[in-house]
Amino acid sequence: MSAKLSVEKYALTTQTYGVPLICTMKKYTRPGISKDPNAPGVILLLGHGAGFFKETWEPTIEDLYEMDDKRPSGSIIREIWGLDCQNHGEACTVNEDTLSRNLGLLTIWDYADAFATLYKSGLLGTLNPKLHEVVLCGHSAGAVGVALSTSYFNPPSRVPFSKIILVDPPIWGKEKDGQDSDVYKMVSEMTPVRKDTWKSFEDASKWLKKRLPWGSWDDRVFDAYTKHGLRDLPTAFYPDKSGTTLTTHRLAENVAFTGKRFAYDALDRLNQICAFVPVHLIYGDNNDMFDREVQDSLINEREGRVFASVSRLEDVGHLVPQQAPTQLAGAILSVLVRPSAIKAVSSKL
Repeated sequence: MSAKLSVEKYALTTQTYGVPLICTMKKYTRPGISKDPNAPGVILLLGHGAGFFKETWEPTIEDLYEMDDKRPSGSIIREIWGLDCQNHGEACTVNEDTLSRNLGLLTIWDYADAFATLYKSGLLGTLNPKLHEVVLCGHSAGAVGVALSTSYFNPPSRVPFSKIILVDPPIWGKEKDGQDSDVYKMVSEMTPVRKDTWKSFEDASKWLKKRLPWGSWDDRVFDAYTKHGLRDLPTAFYPDKSGTTLTTHRLAENVAFTGKRFAYDALDRLNQICAFVPVHLIYGDNNDMFDREVQDSLINEREGRVFASVSRLEDVGHLVPQQAPTQLAGAILSVLVRPSAIKAVSSKL
């Protein structure tokens, strides 16, 4: 992580299904700025995709702050938070005793609960709609999580978030159910059985770098992934092994491919909230994981899914934060600076 940013660690407990689980979080701010928790500005909450964790957002966060600082009219971002899903990254390690006994007890609703819990916790300070914009942004499964997090605030007209940004969301019209791409089918089949132990950190890093998708990522993201995504064995999941493994157990990552019904929960929620909260879509222009026709089915005015903007980043696939953090930072900033009433941004960035 760049020395240009200050990082503070936090943790909150959720009990979505009655079992306490810890969500680990980091708050990223500019060093030397006012520590007044009530200072004005945008507060951005980030959700990661399956198999990732909060630190894989850090290159995007760095670029976001750098771009924001160069704005002629002044910077607008006050702070950025990254949240771990409770079975991913650092949170998977913290919760491993519980998860290793029953990895299936967690769903994406737990992650949604974490965003609502953070908002209600007071950690964001005293929020004034005239001074603060709290914006949700989620990639892939994290997009499902942030969309569902609005369900903890009802009626839909009382959702407190100023904007919602969904990055390559795995959400589509119900009429497209079962139309999975060949890449999606391959990834879903390989995830629960792929290699996840190595002799050492160095062996793991070399193995990953030589293979897709890891080898196609921005170098900063890959470095963050290996720094925070690998841990020493033994673990509660592998008590009798030695060497190195992933911080996120492969079966935890596979939950994303076994919970499609939750994506339809998110779809139904979008039907309800798009009239009250500007929801922005950012896609990679390379349709590697989801066919364009399937993606386009998310937009449906008749069912209430009218979006504030739809952007497509050129030469990027589904793994937008991993492959193109700088492009994504620019797209996110374009959303943050625009009033909700103005015309949609360009469809190419």
